[in-house]
Amino acid sequence: IAKSPKGGLMYYDFLYIVQPNVTDEEFDTILSDVVSRIEGSGGKLLKSSIWGKKQLAYPIKKYRQGIYVNLFYEANTTVPKQIESFLALKDDILRQMTVKMLKKDIARLTQGEQNANN
Repeated sequence: IAKSPKGGLMYYDFLYIVQPNVTDEEFDTILSDVVSRIEGSGGKLLKSSIWGKKQLAYPIKKYRQGIYVNLFYEANTTVPKQIESFLALKDDILRQMTVKMLKKDIARLTQGEQNANN
């Protein structure tokens, strides 16, 4: 597990699944709320990937599909719990998971960003 050189900040990989029947507007609102909570707490979004609608391995809340969203971010150690608590109150969220990133994964992520910028 790797700490940021900025002191106290950590790198996180956050995945959440949204109900498949949300409108585009509702989906965008959820995504922007999560990003604003990360950035409002002094964090930085490194990369976001919307995987789209995927089949679930098993039904969750009677849904067989969900919209997967994966965010990589750098933030204070209290931020993941704040985001998870916020999304736990949302009925549109089927599942969520936050994982601290390893040094090798951070290097791969930042290297990919540098290659994209060149």
